[in-house]
Amino acid sequence: MFETLRRRVRATMLAPAGMVGLALGIVVWGGFNTALDATNSLEFCTSCHEMRATVYPEYLQSAHYSNPSGVRAICSDCHVPRDWTHKLIRKVEASSELYAKLAGTISTPEKFEARRLDLARHEWDRMRANDSRECRNCHSFEAMNFHKQKREAADAMREAERKGKTCIDCHKGIAHKLPDLTARHRAMRAALAAAAEAATAGPGERLIAIGAAPFRLVRPDIAPPAPPDGEIAPLAPVSVVAREGGWLAVELAGWQREGSPEILFAEQGKRIPRAALMPAALPRVETVRVVTDADTGQAWTEVRLTVWVAPARFTAEAAGIAAYGAELYLSSCSFCHALPRPDAWPANDWIGQLNAMKRFVPLDDEEIRTLLVYLQTRARDMPPVRP
Repeated sequence: MFETLRRRVRATMLAPAGMVGLALGIVVWGGFNTALDATNSLEFCTSCHEMRATVYPEYLQSAHYSNPSGVRAICSDCHVPRDWTHKLIRKVEASSELYAKLAGTISTPEKFEARRLDLARHEWDRMRANDSRECRNCHSFEAMNFHKQKREAADAMREAERKGKTCIDCHKGIAHKLPDLTARHRAMRAALAAAAEAATAGPGERLIAIGAAPFRLVRPDIAPPAPPDGEIAPLAPVSVVAREGGWLAVELAGWQREGSPEILFAEQGKRIPRAALMPAALPRVETVRVVTDADTGQAWTEVRLTVWVAPARFTAEAAGIAAYGAELYLSSCSFCHALPRPDAWPANDWIGQLNAMKRFVPLDDEEIRTLLVYLQTRARDMPPVRP
């Protein structure tokens, strides 16, 4: 009897406590969700001066802010997932931005511009990794009426669907100004050239051409002014023979293809440019051996030639050259699609691949040539690049 009474008293006491706990849980959960939703508002996202002075004015000029349909996408529509799990993960990741705020990482427009490329790449990579999930909240191939699109757009969309491309591959810079894709690799090249200017390479040292480098057969300071006797290709390696009068004598090695002796290639059978020779240089070429290509039947002659060059055009920093080439590739070729590995194609096939795409990238002729050699030397049918 007493045990039954005790149970009734305990149940009577626990019921209100449970109700209070449930109510408190609902309040806490609701408050958390309300606060979470508040951080997704346009007002919250643009409340700090870092955003108001940089990307917010750009957004106001975009089609996501104002368009004929009257549908507006705000910051969270593009940068925050809708489903609870991914949203919470994204919010936790974004908490690191509080530290950046306190540290003043992008506290001025100048600081922001210096970091714009990194910030953009981080977001492009995130969106590519999740198959442009936030874009697909509003857009889908299935819902598109291709007949109402311009022909070029419809063709591009159908091709993207067929190849399994994701939105961010082609639609960067929709709401914000694009970063300068050339600034970083050009700064890297300038740094390599500045370091080369101060270097004192000596005999036996292996150097790499930073860019295209003209050469002379006679040391320029003791010869009459004359046009170059040829040009060494970007990223071509040379060996220092002597250093005199502010000039370097270097040995250039390569292969001549039957019928085209004026071009030196890096490997037999591989059309990787190493140097272009003017007629005066041809008699100075020393033959090492002759090989017949098994696939084409052409004769390839391994040769070497000693020439004079300006030291400032060459560097011993192989790692710096590799980083420069990698940045050229990343900044130029990841803009429209995910980067294929350099060993996706044989060396000779990279010529056609790059020729087809070069009109889409903001590179000058020498940068295109540099990028081509960078990719060819890392192609499927090439040995590993020496460090």
